[in-house]
Amino acid sequence: RLFPSAYTDDEEAAGEFRRFTEQGLRDGKVANAQTVLDSLGDPDFSDQVTITLDDDEAQAWLRTLTDLRLALGTRLGVEQGDEEKWERLPPESPRRQVYIVYSWLGYLQETLVHQLW
Repeated sequence: RLFPSAYTDDEEAAGEFRRFTEQGLRDGKVANAQTVLDSLGDPDFSDQVTITLDDDEAQAWLRTLTDLRLALGTRLGVEQGDEEKWERLPPESPRRQVYIVYSWLGYLQETLVHQLW
């Protein structure tokens, strides 16, 4: 899901397209993630972190949050409208705990979008 096929009906064309574009996409994702890490600053912080983002940093955050949610959601098998399924899992379930992280990332993403709007 992070690197979708450009052509679903032509494997050869899809492979050729991927050959020319995938490394650039990967480099962009790494750069966005590095921007997020850099904006967080020193890892030795208290229980509260306040950061200020310029427009480019905010866009990097949004792209990274999207990538994280896609990766987690795909691994978990999250589907639209299945929130009750996840809420019924026992609190000690590792899958539920990862879903909570997935949901929190969505909240963070939504909050950032509202701040930019």
